[in-house]
This record gives sequence, C-alpha cells and structure tokens, in this order.
Amino acid sequence: MTITFDHVHLRCEDLDGAISYYENIFDGKVLETVDVGRLEVVRMEIGGERIFLSSKLAHMDVEDTSGNPRWGLFQLAFTVENLDATVAELQAKGAELDYRLPEIKRAFFKGPDNVQIELIEI
Repeated sequence: MTITFDHVHLRCEDLDGAISYYENIFDGKVLETVDVGRLEVVRMEIGGERIFLSSKLAHMDVEDTSGNPRWGLFQLAFTVENLDATVAELQAKGAELDYRLPEIKRAFFKGPDNVQIELIEI
C-alpha cells in the first residue's frame, strides 16, 4: 500500500481574508475554486503542498477559540533554508511573529483563524 499526502482543509471565518493572507505572506497560489455541494472550496498551493480553504455553511456553529488546546487544526509548518531572512521577509509583508525558539531554529507566526504557522530551518 502506498499513501501520499493530498491536502489540508481549513474552515475559515473570513475566507477572502485567509486567501489574501496565504497569497501575500506565503506566496500561495489559488489553483481553482470549486463548488462541493453547497460549499465553495478554494484550492491553493503553498510550498508545493495543497491546502483547501472554505467558509462555514450558514447553519453551522463555529466554536470560538480561547488559545487553549482545542480540536481542529492547530498548526501548519513549513521548512525554510534561512530562518532569519524568512522571518524578516514575512514580517515586512505584515505577518505577525508570535515567538521564536532560536536554539532549535524555529519561528511561530499568528495565522488566520487562530492557526499557528511554524517555520523550521533545515
């Protein structure tokens, strides 16, 4: 059996804002927008991987996040070659740095919908 990664699907409070964030901050590319039942799904590519974004359906309740551990997507992680340069570039684009762990070459940004974005220097 062979298993390969296909995508991560993020439910967004502000779909247009999330699309803009991933386009502007991480050079994400919208591949297509499809209607899946009654749900508009935006398929994007970031760093060679696919993420799907969608809004909630009108009848759905979405639980507010408190910052505490929760069910649902917690983090997206990307590898980079030069952490310092990438952090500076993302901050210049408007990304909000949450904190850094320089001893293990990690940086954490605040993403849309309370998703933490981790950068790992390889």
